Amino acid sequence: MTPKTKHASWRIAAALGALSMLTVGCARTPAPEGAAPQGPRVETLASYPHGAFLENLAVAEDGAIYVTSYFDRTLVALRDGAAAPFATLPAHPVGVLKTADGFIVTAHRTPFTDAPAVLSSNEILILDAAGAVVRTVAAPDARFLNGLVAIAPDRILIADSIAGLIWSFTPSSGALSPWLTDPLLSVDAATAPERPGANGLKLRDGALYISNSSRGAVYRLALTQDVAPDGALETVAAPGPVDDFAFATDGAIIAATHGAQLLRIAADGAVSPVLETGCDGCTSVAVVDDALIVLTTGNLLEGGDAPARVLRVTP
Repeated sequence: MTPKTKHASWRIAAALGALSMLTVGCARTPAPEGAAPQGPRVETLASYPHGAFLENLAVAEDGAIYVTSYFDRTLVALRDGAAAPFATLPAHPVGVLKTADGFIVTAHRTPFTDAPAVLSSNEILILDAAGAVVRTVAAPDARFLNGLVAIAPDRILIADSIAGLIWSFTPSSGALSPWLTDPLLSVDAATAPERPGANGLKLRDGALYISNSSRGAVYRLALTQDVAPDGALETVAAPGPVDDFAFATDGAIIAATHGAQLLRIAADGAVSPVLETGCDGCTSVAVVDDALIVLTTGNLLEGGDAPARVLRVTP
């Protein structure tokens, strides 16, 4: 799951290296007594020194939330509002998927600050339930592995933000093959070159939804009963850069923008802000109970100096 305008980071002179992590408890300034609520309630679940890059998240059935912390090659676990390192990885983690047996993680052996070397360093990590790496699958033909989604117990789709395609991955065999190639999955040459193409992937009601940060759009692809592409990509909305996203219970899309805003895209395509500001380069979002879990980067690639945070937003 950057921004995944993460390619703007190629303007950064060198990798940031290992980062110490600082966890804090929930914090919120209460409204004065008797005052009307002002917008969503925003709490900080965890905060990390500026320079950290929180990339993607996955929610387990037991409610634990797993976050990829890119530069320090760590998978972080949040339980009961507290965050702690869960696994140290041999590569820089991007997307994460919780499976019945453990985790699937897309990763870069070389960080994205070292372009173009990152483009030939893609791999897929298979972790057990305790976070140990049990298998590493090299992906020499991939260019920038990113978000992923399971479409069957032993079949994973993975977005490639630079190659302009979606890969099919079989964890049991390690096989990786192209599943869908389409110009709408690629980087738009007319936009800022650092923005990635195909980014987040989600399944809903028999269709695959795909965000493209470069093209500033979310697409829908109908699927056959065998979970194969069925027709052309259709545009759900084009609100501007969208990083990863999640579905609310009413079917609306909640989109991280890798900017200041968190957006809501209604079923009819209407776009409205959940947060007008304060997302600080948000990369990923998940719906957990009646709240949203949002990852921020502290505007790292935009020249800011804020900490990277895990937020809980209650609309």
